[in-house]
Amino acid sequence: MVNNLKSVKGRAKKGQVTVRVDSGIVKACFPRNYCNKNQIKLATGILLENGWESIAEKLQQRLQIELEEGEFDDGQGNFNLGYYQEILKKYGLRSNLKLASSTVTSDDQLPPKPELSLMEIWYSYCEVIKPTLKETTYSKAFRETFTNFIKSALESTKSEDAVKIRNWLVENRNLPAVKKLISHLSKAYRLAIKSKLINYDPFDGMADEIKQLGAKGKKQDEVETESDDDVLDRSKAYSWDEVSIILESVKHTMHWYNFIKFKFLTGVRTGEAIAFMWGDVRWDNEEILIRRTYDRRTKGFYPTKTAKGNQSVIRRFPLPKDGELWNLLKSIPQGKPNEVVFKSKTGKIILGTTFYTVWAGTYGNKGIIPQLMKQGKLTKYLKPYNTRHTFITHQIFDLGRDEKIVSAWCGHGEMVSQKHYQDINDRAMQINPELPASTQLVQQSEIDMLKEQLKQQQELINKLLQDRSN
Repeated sequence: MVNNLKSVKGRAKKGQVTVRVDSGIVKACFPRNYCNKNQIKLATGILLENGWESIAEKLQQRLQIELEEGEFDDGQGNFNLGYYQEILKKYGLRSNLKLASSTVTSDDQLPPKPELSLMEIWYSYCEVIKPTLKETTYSKAFRETFTNFIKSALESTKSEDAVKIRNWLVENRNLPAVKKLISHLSKAYRLAIKSKLINYDPFDGMADEIKQLGAKGKKQDEVETESDDDVLDRSKAYSWDEVSIILESVKHTMHWYNFIKFKFLTGVRTGEAIAFMWGDVRWDNEEILIRRTYDRRTKGFYPTKTAKGNQSVIRRFPLPKDGELWNLLKSIPQGKPNEVVFKSKTGKIILGTTFYTVWAGTYGNKGIIPQLMKQGKLTKYLKPYNTRHTFITHQIFDLGRDEKIVSAWCGHGEMVSQKHYQDINDRAMQINPELPASTQLVQQSEIDMLKEQLKQQQELINKLLQDRSN
């Protein structure tokens, strides 16, 4: 290589372009004194394989010449991204940038798709706005959180269709962050349009369509609760083997292990788990009560409700002595009746947003589920709320539990009307949720048989006593 093209970690002399590896990608790095003392780094499309250094050297020489001739100035003092892309195209590092015909022949036809990938547009945008951002904001928000959001959406949807990507993000990631990301994606496409790389913005107006529903100022019975849609859809639940994998991965962090295991063992909603207090544990009766939820927006406690939200209800859940749930609660230092059972590492109430961050990952946190997926131990990402789906499907499909029993435990009341709720609930309290239904049916049959035998024996004793008295 020529001496002005440095190695992977090398630096160029003042006023020179380098083409080198940066963050695992071969990038063209333009000098700071060219762009208002802000360095611009752009992906080149060069693959890290045998011979890449030779390609990088040739590209560097061409870029240096164009730089010295002022070709990267768009005439308004801005970097000419379009001209840079044209150079890459000539070197075969980018596919033809011309768009497919924009003529729409039917209502079903999708808008024309640019041959520049979404990630290429996003990376270019990040490099352009980098000088306007704080280093921490750029690194954590744009190159980490937002970039990971996009990659996850692309991988999950197997598509670059903007609507599919928007919908997946809304369903699976933090709503305020998604709204910001969609807004920046639209800006990224508009910048590419300005550079004459593409001719339409597929994310135009999407950010405005994302509405955030807050709870502040609402009455208690108007607070938003998590939906039980598709509660019996097994594709939205983890298998019980996968539950064990998830719990094993957090065993070193006991406060999260206890919180997540409680959710898997009871099927409670996140807000209900956060609001669960020691006064709700009734050791003598071998039951726990689910009677309140915590709302992260108002930072207040509210009564639990049925699925239809018309009536507050206290749910009773079995706590078999020496069972898994019993031993889990016994392992936690018991507090006062009005203290929450599950606390953060600092001894404060757990925040739903913090739990989401630990579960899904964001900023500097890699996330429990993404890490397990990366390790090949899990095959899909499901939201924290789907611990509830997992419990319900495990009870019904794996253990053969009656749906009405599970409904009484979990409060997804479409299966049980309020009129019969108490009768079903009384029956549900006689069931051990940790044993298969078939096992308990056998046990119940044996008990019924013993009762019948005792009844017959008692009748015989009474008859003998009566005969003796005569």
